[in-house]
Amino acid sequence: METWVFYAILSALTGGLYNFSYKVIAQRKYDTNLSATYSYVTATFLAGVYCFYKWSFNLSYDIFLTTLFFSFINISFFYVSVISRVESMKNIDTVIFYPLYKTFGPLIVTAVSILYFWENLSFKEAIGIAIGIMIPLMLITKTENRIQKNLKLWILLVLLTAVVTSFSSAATKMIYVIDWSPEVFLFTSLFLGTIYSLIWYQFHGKRNHHKYKTEWILKFSFFAWIIHVFAFFTFIMAMSGNMAIAFTINSFSILVPIILSIIFYGEHFNMKKWMVIALSIVSILLFI
Repeated sequence: METWVFYAILSALTGGLYNFSYKVIAQRKYDTNLSATYSYVTATFLAGVYCFYKWSFNLSYDIFLTTLFFSFINISFFYVSVISRVESMKNIDTVIFYPLYKTFGPLIVTAVSILYFWENLSFKEAIGIAIGIMIPLMLITKTENRIQKNLKLWILLVLLTAVVTSFSSAATKMIYVIDWSPEVFLFTSLFLGTIYSLIWYQFHGKRNHHKYKTEWILKFSFFAWIIHVFAFFTFIMAMSGNMAIAFTINSFSILVPIILSIIFYGEHFNMKKWMVIALSIVSILLFI
């Protein structure tokens, strides 16, 4: 197994735990922007320590500005995806959101990987991506439309999440195209995320009179974004390989929040959904 494939699998596991935190935010009725503000402060500190430890301080001024630019692109699109996925999961189940996200996301990223970065796929890898994209479509049924709240509208939000996440991933891939420091990219992205979340919190808070719950939000944010640092770091390292494959493997992180949501929140589950999860697990073997 290549090192970047190992990082992709590890990013799927840690990313799955992190993605489950969005469900917790939605269920506990936390302010998404406030939670993100607390979390980014923690994540930036951890990334700063790691960056200081690893960085050789030989990065040129031009490359640093380029890193800062793509960090801004990365975190801007990623933050929009945070808002859209939390809003989606307030209205549709996790067992619907993440499989649909897993369909849209890899499809878009594969197109970017081939058309923009000119990366190649073997026949087996192409089949694996195709299976991973097609299987979750089994979940779109008339029954689910009756269970969920306005399924068609919230599928559009899922699509929006997939699109902006794909652009965020493309910005991450650029660190290997231009050959700059992944450590600096990690730190600058999270630092900009702190500023971004503060601005959104101030802007949103003054215009929204909704009373959010705050119980345990500090402890929750702290632990959630420690996981986020590891998930983000392993995803960055996975991008040193084929972008389409790394993103598709990472998209299998959906299995973690789906299982945890069924266990902790009693979400609707049936044999068809179990088949989708099982086939998704099988399809990942094509990349190993």
